[in-house]
Amino acid sequence: MKRATLDRLIRFKGKWLAGCALLALLGLLAVRLATGSQPVMALASVDVPPTVPEIFASPVHAGCYLARDDRCKIHVEPFTINIASGQKLVLFRLVAIRSTGPQTIIYDWRPDQSNPAPALGTTYTPSLVAKDFAATCGESYEISLQGKDTGDASLFNLGLTDQFTCPTGTYRIHLPLIRKN
Repeated sequence: MKRATLDRLIRFKGKWLAGCALLALLGLLAVRLATGSQPVMALASVDVPPTVPEIFASPVHAGCYLARDDRCKIHVEPFTINIASGQKLVLFRLVAIRSTGPQTIIYDWRPDQSNPAPALGTTYTPSLVAKDFAATCGESYEISLQGKDTGDASLFNLGLTDQFTCPTGTYRIHLPLIRKN
């Protein structure tokens, strides 16, 4: 036999064997599905439990005000973070979500590593110092509170405000002018 003929036969046999193997696999899959057994790949995804947050928070309320002549600030009302019993707070963040741009972390809180919060109980309330943040007048925002405790695998969204718009203008427009006579 010629070398070229032999090569064609080998290639044909390889394709024929690959086709037979594919048909055999499809046949086995059809038999398994017909008898009600599930493929192994589908079973692997069922065994993984879903991630459930062990951290919650009171409602998040925020708004915007004129802080100075044509300068605005976002004010976040006091909130409380509830942590699962036996856990410690790992972090929380306040994120400003602009209607016309990217999300910006405006406050990123981490506890002392040797004495994590809360010292007692299962709640933590941030101090009032961490409540007002610079903003662009006339811009619309939403504020998201995100957090994680030692029992959570990832960061969770704990609360989200409705969209609000910072005022535009100056004090001269919003406040009456008092003059001496």
